[in-house]
Amino acid sequence: MKIRKNVIMVMGLVLSLALAFTLMSCATTDQMTKLEKQVQQASQDAKDAKALAQDCSQQAKQADAAAVRAENAAEAAAASAQKAEAIFNQQMKK
Repeated sequence: MKIRKNVIMVMGLVLSLALAFTLMSCATTDQMTKLEKQVQQASQDAKDAKALAQDCSQQAKQADAAAVRAENAAEAAAASAQKAEAIFNQQMKK
């Protein structure tokens, strides 16, 4: 009879400890709200970063196009300078 009583007490203690552990491991509503706000802020930060990256990509494309235009203009100016030099040299020979 005494063993049975001890077994019941030990089982009760184990169940009480298990219940206490379960209740202590649960997150509170306040903790869940804070976590949700952090997740929303992280999501917004990610969206902002993506928009900034797209803007930077667009600006890089525009800069590349401007560089190509500048290179073409420099080549045209060099060709014009060569023509002017050839005309000048021809006039100097006369």
